Amino acid sequence: MNIVVNLSSKLLNEALKGLLAQDKDVCQTITVYTSDSAVGFVPDKVLVDATTLDHLFPPEWDGANIILIDTGLAEEEVIRLLLSHKLDGVISTWAGIDLFRKALQAIHGGQVWVDNRKLKAMLHHRPASLPPHPSQSLSRKEREIVLLVAEGQRNREIADQLCISEQTVKTHLSRIFKKAHVTSRSQLVPLALKYKL
Repeated sequence: MNIVVNLSSKLLNEALKGLLAQDKDVCQTITVYTSDSAVGFVPDKVLVDATTLDHLFPPEWDGANIILIDTGLAEEEVIRLLLSHKLDGVISTWAGIDLFRKALQAIHGGQVWVDNRKLKAMLHHRPASLPPHPSQSLSRKEREIVLLVAEGQRNREIADQLCISEQTVKTHLSRIFKKAHVTSRSQLVPLALKYKL
């Protein structure tokens, strides 16, 4: 495996490089702090964090598995990143070395990896005021808007994508908030995950 470690923390970059260097038979690693410093290198895996995930990658990285290193993100943020990026895995920094290696091998084998503790927290997270089945009362257009909100899109972007006015988006959001018994956009993220699943 050719692995690029592209994290915003130099300390974490060096730690992962050292860990991966122990498995010389399994992988050749390269550590970079910007995607510019790995020009010409074609990785199988790219390890990123929430900060570096939004950077543009070189075209030769297009076929690589993108793995998010979760440095303590809130469940809503992890869900938003899963919905808005093509991620092949999420590995928490609390994972032990054996679990980290197991995750890399699973992803290398074509599986998607989200550790059980994080997955359970995301699936079972529901604000107390959220009714059990709000999806039954939301229209198709409202469900589309919930998914776009969870991706972090603003009202203007949603309006442009759905070819409706910004005022119509606001009206839909007002109805969605009432139906789902929520008061903020971030509370719609768990609902969006259920639609995605």
